[in-house]
Amino acid sequence: MPARSSTRSAAAALLLIAACGPGKKAAPPAPEADPAEVATRAAAMLQNAPVMGSARDCTPADLKGGLAMTQNTLLALAHKPIAKDPEHADWINPTELDAPAARALLDQPATSPAARQAAAAWLAAPFYLVYRVDNVDAPLALGVKELKIGNVGGRVIRYEKSGQPGCVIVYNWQNDPKVSEQAIADSDKTLVDPKVEERVRADLRAQYLKVAPR
Repeated sequence: MPARSSTRSAAAALLLIAACGPGKKAAPPAPEADPAEVATRAAAMLQNAPVMGSARDCTPADLKGGLAMTQNTLLALAHKPIAKDPEHADWINPTELDAPAARALLDQPATSPAARQAAAAWLAAPFYLVYRVDNVDAPLALGVKELKIGNVGGRVIRYEKSGQPGCVIVYNWQNDPKVSEQAIADSDKTLVDPKVEERVRADLRAQYLKVAPR
């Protein structure tokens, strides 16, 4: 029996070598870091938010290679409260703008290898892009019966690894005219229909994803 067991073990080892192929080595483990380091850097970025007009305008080249996230995600990474106002609502801060490392840090347990690997990737980024919504002027999207097209203003802020802002792009977007016209036509009652509200919100979110500088 011992000899037969030894034979099986040797055969299994040969199969493993054959599967790996000659000269191939096992992939090194992914780097890991403490998610608390991410929280510290995120908090520093929040403390250095630029006021309007205080930073230079970004060029398209300034945005290439950065790790992106929404303002809400930055707040969550820093363990800071998220305001209960339209500018911080989930529907106007799409998670589609978040880099995978940022999402993993929020979606995985902080002590898990996945979170620690995400922290290493987040900290290794050359710089960060934060998508910040500054103004939501969209009454129907907020359930207010004011019959006008919805407009939203925001910025993408480039933060250096020091936590200081490097440059900013200011941009605006609005509802698709056809969506807005239909929403206005459907708002013929005293209160805004929740279905109209949701339709206008979904369109503003979609328009945001179209115009957000990448």
